[in-house]
Amino acid sequence: MAKLQLETLESWLWDSANILRGSIGSSDFKNYIFGLLFLKRVNDVFEEDVELIMAVTRDVAEDETYFKVPKEARWAELKKVTENIGVALDKGFAAMEAANTDLNMEGVMTATKFGDKEKLSDEVLQRLLRHFNQHSLRNGDLYTPDILGDAYEYLIKQFADDAGKKGGEFYSPNGVVKLIVQLIKPQPKQKVYDPTCGSGGMLVEAAHYVAKQPGGKVGSNINVSLYGQEKNLGTWAIAKINLMLHNFMDPKIEKGDTLTDPKHKDPKGELMMFDRVIANPPFSQDAWWTPAETTQEVKLDRDGKEKKIAPNYSKVVVDKHGRFQYGIPPRGYADLAFLQHMIAVLKQDGKAGVILPHGTHSERRGYS
Repeated sequence: MAKLQLETLESWLWDSANILRGSIGSSDFKNYIFGLLFLKRVNDVFEEDVELIMAVTRDVAEDETYFKVPKEARWAELKKVTENIGVALDKGFAAMEAANTDLNMEGVMTATKFGDKEKLSDEVLQRLLRHFNQHSLRNGDLYTPDILGDAYEYLIKQFADDAGKKGGEFYSPNGVVKLIVQLIKPQPKQKVYDPTCGSGGMLVEAAHYVAKQPGGKVGSNINVSLYGQEKNLGTWAIAKINLMLHNFMDPKIEKGDTLTDPKHKDPKGELMMFDRVIANPPFSQDAWWTPAETTQEVKLDRDGKEKKIAPNYSKVVVDKHGRFQYGIPPRGYADLAFLQHMIAVLKQDGKAGVILPHGTHSERRGYS
């Protein structure tokens, strides 16, 4: 059987979006398609691993596979379901997470809910499952195991274009990303960090760069450690799946607000330091310090109606990590806050690359 080529894979995956058109908004396509792509890939590799191990031991070897796939998540079982397919998928995804706690999968596959029939009918989901059943995603059936990661990057771009402005939340133009990576030159054995990682594209590009350097690969593994944080739950899940499809099986991608709750810390509770830091933060994010926003003062106007008083960030922002040494950015512009976070976690001999809008400035010191 001919191995699956990238052009065929891209076309096949994009056709799955056409099945969803009319049922959900195009900005949500990625959440459902990436979930099913990952489920199909894990199932196919699981079966492949079991067959390879059993060919040697002639014994059931499901516990010896890297990914554990419980019965509820088996592709062969799910494609038999004809009613409440979304509910069955949600149960399968939850079972998959529970069976792979060592891979920090909690919330990755259950971030998207398939069981809402007002969004996806049984008919649409059945068409999707049949569509994804057309090709095998076993390593032995792919032109190269990395092909899935390449196809994923293609889909990320297509979905970003399809979603218009919203696409910027999870995708940065590849040409810009490559330029920044080439400027900061990540090296083998280094720690690379993206504090606003979106779908993980900058980290993937950094890994590709490292792989081409002397000592950049150890066997089939790229010799670099990747770290990231993402606030949006759905985008965080996509980043984890993205890196796993690029054969990073345990990427250190955390969910949460990097400015108010940075997750990557050392054993002493101090911010972890990195060799390279790369980011494309959300441009001019408004109301960026959550503690100040949740404790806004309320006053009564002349008509007796309640009116919230906008907090003065230069007075109310207090960072226990001491990151804002160059001033507190105003409430409507978080750009300098992200930049100062990057500087705070950068090793003394490290390098950082960042995309920022014009006019990044500080309220306290009044400079750009």
